[in-house]
Amino acid sequence: MIKHSRERAIYGAFLSVTGCSVLYYLIQRNLASSPCYTKALRVAREHEKARRLLGEPLRFQALKLRDRENVITAESAHLLIPVYGSKAAGFLRTTAIHQDGDWKIESIVLEFKGRPQKVVLLAKDQTK
Repeated sequence: MIKHSRERAIYGAFLSVTGCSVLYYLIQRNLASSPCYTKALRVAREHEKARRLLGEPLRFQALKLRDRENVITAESAHLLIPVYGSKAAGFLRTTAIHQDGDWKIESIVLEFKGRPQKVVLLAKDQTK
């Protein structure tokens, strides 16, 4: 009886960990396909200075769900998107609002890891 209980506990723990991992991955994938995330990536890829400072090709990592700076509500989104290139790494600090059924990017600032330098890729007054 103890052997069966131990096996059930092991299988239960394995299924729990696997289920949590799959759920974490699915949430990340869902966020990565969201309009505010994809628009921020497009702006970064098209920004010549960002490409030059980071180095090509630009690579983007999944959002860290435990990071308290990544906040999405029905009205707004504040994302810290990890980005790196062949020369440097950093984050795209993105702010967007949900308006008229679509996400409008308000600002995108490229912040570098280990350097105080920041590059404004898109400012609020530049948005349409």
